[in-house]
Amino acid sequence: MHANTPGEAAISTTMPFTSECPRCGHERVQPGHAREELAQLLGAGAEIEAYCSGCDQHWTISVEERADLARDLSR
Repeated sequence: MHANTPGEAAISTTMPFTSECPRCGHERVQPGHAREELAQLLGAGAEIEAYCSGCDQHWTISVEERADLARDLSR
């Protein structure tokens, strides 16, 4: 049994970040990733995917975006 409703848990633990779409060049907000999940992916060197709804394009975030994300997670 959870103390929070699913919506409350998602709001309190997710960390949106932005990534530039390689097709259109727009910064797209990437919602829905838990802070802990992002930290684990970064620590393991695993790919982190992003998505652009305008282009219907998926891509792996860049090295620079990974560094920015790691810095944001450490705050």
